Amino acid sequence: MSASVVQADLQDRFGQLKDQWKAESRYLSNTAQISMLWPYQQIIGMGAAVVPLILAELQREPDHWFWALEAITGENPAEPDAQGNVDGMSQSWIGWGRQKGIVSDDPQQ
Repeated sequence: MSASVVQADLQDRFGQLKDQWKAESRYLSNTAQISMLWPYQQIIGMGAAVVPLILAELQREPDHWFWALEAITGENPAEPDAQGNVDGMSQSWIGWGRQKGIVSDDPQQ
C-alpha cells in the first residue's frame, strides 16, 4: 500500500470521526464530556499521524481539540492566560505546530 493511499485513508477516517464527534458534541459544554466521546477517543488513538490534521482543523475552525493534542503530544503550549479561551489556545497550538514544522505559514498548503 502506497504512502499516499495510507494518508488518504487516514484523512478519510479522521474526517468521519471528526464529523461524528462534532455532531455528538454539538449541545455539550463540558470539556471533559466533549473529550470523552467515543469518536474523539478514536481520534486520539490514531496517534501522532493525526496531529497535522487536527492543527489544520484548528486553523479552519477553532474547537476543543486541545485535550487530544495534549494526549497525543504530551505537550501543552497554551499560555496560562489563554487557558479556557478556545481562540487563544488554538493560536498557541498553531504556533507550536509552526515551530515544529507541522503547520505551514502558507494557509494554502
